[in-house]
Amino acid sequence: MQPDVSVIIPNYNCLEFLPKAIDSVMMQKGVNCEIIIVDDGSTDGSVDWLLKQQVRNPQIRLITQANQGVIAARNRAIKASSAPYIAFLDADDFWYKDKLEKQINYFKANPNCGLSFTNYDHLTMDYEYIIDCYGYWPEFSKHKNNSQGNYVDLDDAVNFLLTTNVIGTSCVVVRKSTILEAGGFDPSLRSASDWDCWLRIALISDIAYTADNTMGYLMRPNSITSNRQKRLDAIEDIINRIGQHETVSEKAKEHAHAWLLESYGEMYRENQNYLNSMKFSLKAWRLYPHMRHIKQCAHDLKALFKHSLSLSV
Repeated sequence: MQPDVSVIIPNYNCLEFLPKAIDSVMMQKGVNCEIIIVDDGSTDGSVDWLLKQQVRNPQIRLITQANQGVIAARNRAIKASSAPYIAFLDADDFWYKDKLEKQINYFKANPNCGLSFTNYDHLTMDYEYIIDCYGYWPEFSKHKNNSQGNYVDLDDAVNFLLTTNVIGTSCVVVRKSTILEAGGFDPSLRSASDWDCWLRIALISDIAYTADNTMGYLMRPNSITSNRQKRLDAIEDIINRIGQHETVSEKAKEHAHAWLLESYGEMYRENQNYLNSMKFSLKAWRLYPHMRHIKQCAHDLKALFKHSLSLSV
């Protein structure tokens, strides 16, 4: 019998987290799942453990490959999938119960929807709650009440998502035909390939969302990219490419470039280069004014003042 949904889990040295991720798929009710796990050259015993799980559970399909990165792993799994819908789950994330059934039912009732996503929780390594994703994005927090308990269309999706990268990969379900039409994940990108893929899907189909929290996302120390410049370069490339489409507004492009400038400011702020961080916050404010840019500059001025005082002592 054909599965309702193919759950794609790329894995690289995540044996510590895999059992929880797989168990969270197994506890989903009301849908028939196949679980495609692509191991990307792990060296932590993941493959041996997964081979045993595959024997015990016919839902699991293991694919192994030499280390090529998460983009190649996801694209390979998409090609190997046999269901009309694809759900993504990173090996160190996990779902809450009833996550899939609601999403799949929405797709079945809404044939123009190509992608749906949910809210999710940021958690410490001890699984303690930090903040939910929508709450982290003030531009999106207003949508929480509109979609509590339901999936609703995201209006003007491509323009909104270009300025607000609110989609967590492990919350996403896509229609397989739609992601294939969009071209899958772009292997030329060195970072942010998931955001790029969602934007290309938004150009060709409807996007739906819910405020329901359906996933736990562990804030691992290495979950933030070790090469911030590489990520910023990729974001700039994506903004420029998506911005060429006629459906993308000038306002959205300005907002997106302001967000990029703000991200540069955050990078310099983390490195305690407050003069440069303030410069980029001011550039962002000139392009797309927001009160948080003023707050960032005030923070940087205060930090610079404290630093000058310490030098004079």
